[in-house]
Amino acid sequence: MKKIAFLGPNATFTHEASLKYFGENNEFIPINRISEIYNKIMSDEVDFGVVPSENSIGGSISDTLDLFIKTHLKVYDEVILQIKQNLLSKLTDKSQIKKIFSHPQSLMQCSGYISANFKGVECIETSSNAKASILAKDEPDSAAIGPKLCAKEYDLNIIEEGINDSKKNETKFYIISKTYGNKKNKSLIIFSVPNKSGSLFNILKVFKKYKINMTKIESRPSKTKNWEYVFIVEYENSKEQKNNEVFIKKLKGECDYFDYLGHY
Repeated sequence: MKKIAFLGPNATFTHEASLKYFGENNEFIPINRISEIYNKIMSDEVDFGVVPSENSIGGSISDTLDLFIKTHLKVYDEVILQIKQNLLSKLTDKSQIKKIFSHPQSLMQCSGYISANFKGVECIETSSNAKASILAKDEPDSAAIGPKLCAKEYDLNIIEEGINDSKKNETKFYIISKTYGNKKNKSLIIFSVPNKSGSLFNILKVFKKYKINMTKIESRPSKTKNWEYVFIVEYENSKEQKNNEVFIKKLKGECDYFDYLGHY
């Protein structure tokens, strides 16, 4: 049995992703802050952490990416979860709902549905969908928007399923640990380049030379000096391991700072 810390509280989408990846026969520990999940892994209190990394609509989760700059944890794997928002309440008739609680992202993802079905109904932002479900359970004439797990956890009815406006809404979650995983389809690296003309272009030339397909690139403040940035890049690994090794060696030669975060 493994110990897994996830961004809590219980019944969040991160909880759902944790269950999807590891299965139920493990110990799951809800943690309120992403930084604290990293700390628990570093201190060997848990075996793995599960944190959101990117949403197909909202983009990357900056807190997750920034903490890779400060720690030497690895991305062991990733899990992708289709995000399905649901209308939850102690009520069974949605026409009786006068107030809707949910996390700001969930309200945004369901704004079209809310406008079409709940004109004049008050929408109240909460810190999590779980918190919204607790409020909906306790307050009459109210509802929450969130995952099905919330209905089970807080004894609410699922009035309507899949109410998010985009049906192609997915979130990627990183499985993080102190060690690398076994899958090697994609890799994630973080690096900085010298502050001079053409430095980033030289990096791109290495990708082209070794025919490595970059699937994502982002810049983040380095957190060590004002107006300095690091780059976080995901790429598809070559089928030839030797090519991957030479590629990494050449890439390091163009960088001021380089860390290989993991493969998955």
